[in-house]
Amino acid sequence: MIKNYTYPISRTMMMLFFATLIVSCTMLKGPDFTKIQVGMTKEKVVQQLGKPDAVVASKKYQDGILEIYEYGTAQLENAADSTSGYRIYWLYFFNNELQEWGIKRNYSPSDYDGYYEKYRRRH
Repeated sequence: MIKNYTYPISRTMMMLFFATLIVSCTMLKGPDFTKIQVGMTKEKVVQQLGKPDAVVASKKYQDGILEIYEYGTAQLENAADSTSGYRIYWLYFFNNELQEWGIKRNYSPSDYDGYYEKYRRRH
């Protein structure tokens, strides 16, 4: 008698498909910025969000170091601002402390000094 293995194989394939789909959706979600807050150390932020996609900038001043980390995340359709796609967020650290974060801005190296003046007054 020949056994029919079609059902178990197709069931297994279907389970693998859905598992892959769930993992893919989770990966597209990206970092959860609700887990961080201003004042956290770089180490704590990386612990919560994972390794940054890039260190955009780093500059040493007489009284501290300014660093900008970059994280990318998939953004689904947002009715509030009607955007979708890949969003890039920048996290600004001064002396190892998170000062602020937000959607990437147009940037040039001369902007460092403006960020430095803004953040150094907080210390």
